[in-house]
Formats: sequence, C-alpha cells, structure tokens
Amino acid sequence: METSKKKRKIGWFGWSLVTIFSVALIASLLLFFNVFNINSVFSIEDLENAQNEKATEGQEVDSDTAKEIEEIQETVGAQHVEIGDFIAKTHDFYNDKTGYGNINNLNWKEQTDKAKEIIGTIEKEIDTVQSDALKTDLQAIVEISKATIGDEKVEQVRHLHRYFHDLDIALNHYNGSDKIWRVTETLK
Repeated sequence: METSKKKRKIGWFGWSLVTIFSVALIASLLLFFNVFNINSVFSIEDLENAQNEKATEGQEVDSDTAKEIEEIQETVGAQHVEIGDFIAKTHDFYNDKTGYGNINNLNWKEQTDKAKEIIGTIEKEIDTVQSDALKTDLQAIVEISKATIGDEKVEQVRHLHRYFHDLDIALNHYNGSDKIWRVTETLK
C-alpha cells in the first residue's frame, strides 16, 4: 500500500494570522526603535557628532569659577531678571528638544519658530541690558538664531543651547549641571 503525503494548504485563515503576526511584529520593532532612539545608534553622522561632542566637552566648575559665577549672579543676574527668566525658559526648551539624543531628531519648523521668538524677544529687550558682556552674548545669540532659520544645521542649535546653558548658570543660579561651555562673554 502506497502512502501518499498530503500537502496542507494554509487557507485564508492561516494567511490572515501570518499577516496579522507580521504586521504586529513590524509595528512593535518600529515603536521600539523609535521610542528608544536606537536607530540613531547606527548612524555614522551620530558617531561623528559624538566624537565632536567629546572633543568639546564642558568644563567642570571649580571653586574659583564658582566664586566668579556667584559674583555675576549677584550683579548681572540681579540687574537683568526679565532677561534671566527668558534665558531660563529658553534653556529649558533646548534641554527638552536636544537632550538625551534628541538633537539628532530635531523638528526644524519648531526650531525655526523658536529662533524667531528668540530674535524678537532679544531685539525688544536688548536696549535695557546694562552689561556689555551680556549684550555681546545676546547679539551673538541673535546672529546664530538668524542663521538657524535658513539653515538646518544641528551644530547651530547645539551652539544656541550652550549659550543659553551658560547664561542660565550665570544669571539664574541654574544648577542642573556642573559643567560650563565657556562660549559666552558673560561667563568667560
């Protein structure tokens, strides 16, 4: 007696399960990679940015620098409370939008809108600034912000973040970091 092997057909129900499983698997992987930002780990540009970041790491605040910062906070910071508030809010924006690897996934419309807001606020308030160093820093921020509007370069956003970081320390007693970038005239 000859045994014949029967071929099984999957049928529509089987194919439906395979399709649902495949779609769920792909969706899960996309969500996982997007939520944990794992896709940027493999980017050559991200690796180059990490190397540049290490080459320009902020400096630790030593006791002499801490005294200098305290003096600036008591003078320049006390004289410029409104600008200090604006700096603190803008620094929070950049911490949120660029921190934890987010700088590699910037929303450029949002960055352009923020740059326009920065320019408008500083141009409105700059005449009230008494400190020449702070005025120089604010003018530099305006120039970088203007360049950011027409040019989608991550490095410009990083530079703006560093300006706001150092000024937040100098004017507002910001203590979320023990590093300074030394990009400002106010906190040289």
